[in-house]
Amino acid sequence: MKPGSWGSIWLVYFYSILCAASISKLIPIERDLERTFGTTPGGVGFAISIISLLSIIAATVGGNIIDRVGARRAIIVTSIILVFVNVLSYFAPSMFWLDFSRLLEGIEFIGIVVAAPALIIATTTGRRRVQAMSLWSTYTPAGFGLGLLLGVPFAGTPGWRYTFLVHGGLFAGALLLAPLLPETPRASEALAPALKRARLADFLEIYRELGPWKLSISNCVLVSIGLGTSTVIPAYFARTHHVSVARSSSILAVANLAMILGGVAAGYLLARGIKPISVYIAITLGGMAGGVLLYAPWTGFAFAISMLFIWLLTTGAAVAVLMSLLPQVTRDPGRGGAAMGLVGQVMAITNLMTPPLYLSLLAKGNWLYFVGLILSGWIISLAFLPAWKQKPLATSPASPLREDSPVSVSH
Repeated sequence: MKPGSWGSIWLVYFYSILCAASISKLIPIERDLERTFGTTPGGVGFAISIISLLSIIAATVGGNIIDRVGARRAIIVTSIILVFVNVLSYFAPSMFWLDFSRLLEGIEFIGIVVAAPALIIATTTGRRRVQAMSLWSTYTPAGFGLGLLLGVPFAGTPGWRYTFLVHGGLFAGALLLAPLLPETPRASEALAPALKRARLADFLEIYRELGPWKLSISNCVLVSIGLGTSTVIPAYFARTHHVSVARSSSILAVANLAMILGGVAAGYLLARGIKPISVYIAITLGGMAGGVLLYAPWTGFAFAISMLFIWLLTTGAAVAVLMSLLPQVTRDPGRGGAAMGLVGQVMAITNLMTPPLYLSLLAKGNWLYFVGLILSGWIISLAFLPAWKQKPLATSPASPLREDSPVSVSH
């Protein structure tokens, strides 16, 4: 498949969607896990979040390695591993072994999710890159919805473990398309010499750049409130509006399409030459309003669903703006893997804590806790957005912003 073609971009997007499904596939079968393994909601929350642990430890270094060995190779090898990990989850005899398999499953957020944008950045330029990164940014909602749909058919049945087999089967199917993944110049370098030339300072260089740090912070708080809301909203709707968790999960899965719509819309606006900061301010105002009214307990169920749609629409658009800025905040466009590794590493830290936090707040029963997190999250994300001085992306070269100079460090 021709590098930079829409076919190659959609294929990379497909692999990323399969990864994001791992986040949510446990939500519909939460009660099955509690009943089978004798665990608690907090234990399930831990199982959901532990998938982020490997990214916390190694995402940035992993991104540097991907820049050297090639994103294509990383995606293929990781997909093979994920087939076996899902089989391991299927046979898990206890919560300990399920947690262990979930820990191993987290390699996908390095080997695929970090590699995917690096592959897009390496094979696209200009307006195509802005549109492609905006599209790719929607992999989380698309995958989150897929993960819910993986579990819903088996929730509350003796076959709840089939959730893992279906997911593993999808990765096996994706491997059949692997020969179509585009090659990049860096992927053709010999593996051993590339690693031999790499020094520790090279792997840590990205930590000295201010732009990736600002993007990482802006992104992590936004993703955190989004993940937290998606984690608790099925149970919150069930409790507040007296519907089943399965029905709420199905609604959330369908509503996640709004995030894709928001991401595509944001990409269109950015490609038309509108400044990122202007788009993001409008998105923030809509996201704050939608998020508050989403949790308001006095509204009807139909109104709550409409607010869920607005919430997901604005969140998807915001993530698209953030990911479109990724090629602009690094000094070297060829270090997309390292930059995305840092973004992923910071995001993984917050994602590890988010599900247990939100589930514990859900148990307290006060909706104002969620409102406080939503308002503060949007404000922090806007404050750290590395686009206050940025020109329209469609006319900007893939070069760093003036404000993104190296962070001063002592040696």
